[in-house]
Amino acid sequence: MKKWMSIALLSCILFLSACAATDTNKLTMPELTDREKQILETAANIAFVFDYTADQNYKKVTLWVEKYKKGKKVAEPISELSTPLPGESTKGSIVLTVTQTLEEELLFSASISDAKGSASVRNQEELKSMNDMATLFTTNPQEGLLLSDNMLLAGIIYTSTTEGSPTSTLSNDFYEQKEGSLDELKEYDVVYVLRASFEK
Repeated sequence: MKKWMSIALLSCILFLSACAATDTNKLTMPELTDREKQILETAANIAFVFDYTADQNYKKVTLWVEKYKKGKKVAEPISELSTPLPGESTKGSIVLTVTQTLEEELLFSASISDAKGSASVRNQEELKSMNDMATLFTTNPQEGLLLSDNMLLAGIIYTSTTEGSPTSTLSNDFYEQKEGSLDELKEYDVVYVLRASFEK
């Protein structure tokens, strides 16, 4: 509960920081303060933070996490959050944190905040043999992503630590969503992919 309260508080702080963003209809990664980094490190094992600006043409934003096992996509998103946009120029923030529990479970916490308020969701995901896996994570390396209805924001990899297992993160081609780029997910045991959709 304390970790969830910390994340909720941080979402509010990050939204205030997002108000300084100037690029219209783009999603960026903010430069976090030492205090913000400390809160995130205390509250979660993994955290992703994004700022966005959207004009009046955008009506809704959706955030979801897809799961892939050896490259095969699990049917339903393991976490999904959707909220309307105000129908006017707006600035906001997106936060996703992942916390590992003692019971080989992952707690996904997501929030979307703007001037009108915030929406959040939490989901638990069982991941067996997690303690025997290496964890790798990365965000989209492109700066100033244009808003669209199919944005690939970040990836979290859980893979075997046995000799010969891949130790590299997801490639630039993967984030650029080039043809066949999803095939590289076959190299890993489990991959969680964070996506977003900004709809007009």
